[in-house]
Amino acid sequence: MDWLTICAAEQTEGCVQPIQLIYLIAVVIGAVLFAYMARRSRDLSTATLTLMPVAIAINIAVGSIAVALRLPVYLDSIGTVLVGVVAGPWAGALTGILSNLIWSLLPVPGGAGPVAAFFAPVAGVIGLMAGFWAGRGAYRLRADDRRVGSFLALAVGIAATGIAYLIMSWTIGTAIDPDDTGSQNRFVLLSLVSLAIGAAAAWLSGRTVFALHGSDPRIRTYLIGATSMATGLFVFAFVRLLFGPTGYFSAVDGLTDEGTPDAFLGGADLRGLALADPAGLILALVLGIAVALLVGSWARRGENARLFPVFVGGVTTGVIAAAISAPISAGVFGGVTGGGTDALVALFRTLGLNVFQSAFAQGFTSDPLDKTVSYIIVFFILGALPLSVRTMFSRGESTVAD
Repeated sequence: MDWLTICAAEQTEGCVQPIQLIYLIAVVIGAVLFAYMARRSRDLSTATLTLMPVAIAINIAVGSIAVALRLPVYLDSIGTVLVGVVAGPWAGALTGILSNLIWSLLPVPGGAGPVAAFFAPVAGVIGLMAGFWAGRGAYRLRADDRRVGSFLALAVGIAATGIAYLIMSWTIGTAIDPDDTGSQNRFVLLSLVSLAIGAAAAWLSGRTVFALHGSDPRIRTYLIGATSMATGLFVFAFVRLLFGPTGYFSAVDGLTDEGTPDAFLGGADLRGLALADPAGLILALVLGIAVALLVGSWARRGENARLFPVFVGGVTTGVIAAAISAPISAGVFGGVTGGGTDALVALFRTLGLNVFQSAFAQGFTSDPLDKTVSYIIVFFILGALPLSVRTMFSRGESTVAD
């Protein structure tokens, strides 16, 4: 806990600045408020209080493994999502905040330092989002539920936002020059235009193509197709994140930032695993299509197609988490947090982006995939639990299909 000492004059390492200490105190107060809200909402039942320590242990254990292996994802919110889904958003947020605060005090990878504590608010938001999506049926929708149309429309909106932004990047350009106010204003304007296009696409598709009713036979067909496509896109994105020409392995050269041999994996140079295009792109496409076809066959059985809303919840949670965590990563830690995502930040830096741009680019690359993985793992955990166990919790009915 030495890092909790207040910095002396001109001291910058091994301590916290007074303003940072105030921030951490505010985080602790936030945890107390979330505990109060969870208590008022009756979410802190005996079952929930029993589950929370287990969830915190899962977060810290799996997150520490991810840090030790320098994975380009975090995997430190599985327990938070689980509690948020079965016990409500307040309990989920409290679990996330406590996980990070406790982690920062433990002598394990990612702990014994301020990094986890400073990202505690992000963990709290993840718990809130998990409770939010569970309350809207992300873990219980059947193939005859008209709410499927809303999730499909939201997915169309997300896709439209991304496509619009990419098109404007390739045509108008969205690069930011720190010394050029005009480029910064253009970036903000084009981002808002992309969001407006996505919102319009979601609204129109929800009012037309996806205006479904409970007895509409198209719901099951749409849900199976969406589950298959979402899984294929997820696999494609993950393969590109790891093996793409600008992916994770392209930045693992066996050297530290100072140019000295890196002790990680014995200083192994893994850049050979990064595949140049078009070979890398073809591999990602083939794997994505193959997995999509397999999942499509799996989704036709029983209620397996219910996985699609889980994808929507994971992606949106990841986007919001990235938007919150990127300023913390760049402003407090200069984009270097000691995890595997640092390799991506360093890579984006070599592409000419500044610290803030690199932190945002890394966040919007890693976080949606990471949170989707967490949501999917929780989906299968819940599927393995008896209904009697799930309904022990205050919001457990949100995981039981009608």
